[in-house]
Amino acid sequence: MKKICLFVVLFVIALFPAPVLAVDFSIDETEITASLTSSGEVHVKETHTYSFDGEFNGITRTIIPKENTSIANMQASENGESLTVKQEDNVYSIHRGGADETVSIDLFYTIKNGVEVYDDVAQFYWPFFDKSNESVYQNMTITVQPPKPAEAKAAYGYDEAYNTLHHNDEEGVTFQLGEVSSGENGDIRVAYDAALFPEAPVTSDEAMLKTMLAEKEELDEAVIARAEKREQWSSLAPFGTGVLTALALILIWHGWRKRQETLREAERQTHGSGHFPNDSMSLPAMLMFMNHGHLSAKSLTAAFLELLRKGYVEKVSEKEFTVVQHSGDYEHETHLISWLFSKIGDGTNLHVEDITAYTKKKKNQPAYRKDFQAWQRAVKKEYTQYDLYQKSTNPRWTAGIAAAVTLPLVVLYLYYGLILWTLPFIALLLFFLIFAIGYCPLTVKGQQIKHVLGSLKIGDQWKSWGKEEQVPALLFQMGMGKRDLFTNPSLSNANENWALFLILGANLHMSLDQADRHASASAAAGTGSSGGGAGAGGGGGGSGAF
Repeated sequence: MKKICLFVVLFVIALFPAPVLAVDFSIDETEITASLTSSGEVHVKETHTYSFDGEFNGITRTIIPKENTSIANMQASENGESLTVKQEDNVYSIHRGGADETVSIDLFYTIKNGVEVYDDVAQFYWPFFDKSNESVYQNMTITVQPPKPAEAKAAYGYDEAYNTLHHNDEEGVTFQLGEVSSGENGDIRVAYDAALFPEAPVTSDEAMLKTMLAEKEELDEAVIARAEKREQWSSLAPFGTGVLTALALILIWHGWRKRQETLREAERQTHGSGHFPNDSMSLPAMLMFMNHGHLSAKSLTAAFLELLRKGYVEKVSEKEFTVVQHSGDYEHETHLISWLFSKIGDGTNLHVEDITAYTKKKKNQPAYRKDFQAWQRAVKKEYTQYDLYQKSTNPRWTAGIAAAVTLPLVVLYLYYGLILWTLPFIALLLFFLIFAIGYCPLTVKGQQIKHVLGSLKIGDQWKSWGKEEQVPALLFQMGMGKRDLFTNPSLSNANENWALFLILGANLHMSLDQADRHASASAAAGTGSSGGGAGAGGGGGGSGAF
């Protein structure tokens, strides 16, 4: 269960991207005035009030024009003084440096062919921002003014601009959007009598007002239906979370109960047996089992000294060894002997300095890494053949089915904006997924080995054991990285068999660790565009700073 909890934490952290260093700012106020002209052009004035925390170089405004329209004559000023504007594709950078200030910058530009003229009405249908916008507008107001005083025939907004119409009189139409979050659309649509635009090119001879009013009615009906569905799903959320939470608790209880049963049986079978596991499993396989499938350079040191303990290798000196038998009890032992003695040594003898000299040559580093990985695979091949984990098919299938049920609920509640209910569903989804993938309880045999070896990770209790168990215990601690290899044994222990292995391990590990770093370094050494917007007619935009 500890591994599952750790996996949950890491998974949640991975969901959130690391922060990117950028200018710290907020857009406190945004006022946009679009003045329609009789020729169909739209003269726009935007006033953006920014509050900066720290140094800044200016602001940016992205304006993605709709199809068959264009942006012209972009200018910027502050308190009547002109500012430099640089354009790159649809992004306009307004240069105005400073630090820790609140500034109000005016933008002026013209939308060519911004008004679409039909038989009965002319419409201004425009997205001043879209989903590509990465900033929050704290308080946005959009005003549309006709060429002459006249009341709009129709005026409404979509998405963030829906139901924000503040007033509609002869002076113009005002939308008060208030706060607009990043990544949102918010088109506005306003129609005036076509006679107000005599100089504008005709878009179509067909009537448009009836279509606009029908679309507004459909929009209202869709919003009402969505609100009703939202309320319906909100009322069902307590039942859904309750049932799934109960199922999660049952799975947790089942896992805990099975673990307790296995632990009791493992303790019963372990009682009266020797200190170190008397099992057919090799020392490297035990290390892989206790280290969550990972083998390090220290594990390799312990594996080599295990060959010495078993008599396949003999000590010539504290830094030199000779091979006695080229084949071991396991495939990984045979590979280890062949790798170290035949590829690195002279076929019979191996000096610890041979390992360092071998991996200092860059041409040998990939081969060393490849052989190390082959040794790991061979150990894994042995390790996976033992009955250490229960299959637990039914609980995992149950969790998998529960995850399949929970996923659409997460999507559904996100769609309806029910964030407070979405969060528990996400937590339940993560639990069921991780349980289905990662729940592999230990068998009695697995618990036995874990119980005995777990107590050996630290401490010197093994020094009071029989001599035949002392060295394997020391090598296990060495392979797990729990034994300081560079602490010399005291003189009182100088005649102990394990003290010799500690001295040999220190000499050997120094070379193997350096070789691993050389090979790892060699392996490590080998290793924005513009487009259309999401608003009406492929338009859109947003704001930022630099």
